[in-house]
Amino acid sequence: MSTLDNRKEELSNRIQELETALGGLKSQLHEIEEIEQHEAIDNLERYLDQVDHKFRNLGDLWTLLVDEMKGLFGR
Repeated sequence: MSTLDNRKEELSNRIQELETALGGLKSQLHEIEEIEQHEAIDNLERYLDQVDHKFRNLGDLWTLLVDEMKGLFGR
């Protein structure tokens, strides 16, 4: 085998190693992105629960205000 063939094989092996390492890094990145998406969904669910709670409180306040206004104006 010539020096050129050896160099070609060495480069090919190094490229294969780098592609394997890159594949592993891509997998890790994908896992992290999935975790972030799940956390974002959990945060969204908590946020929606808070909005629902505030909306219910606002509805209760509105009912109380209407009752008070009816009491003030005799209806």
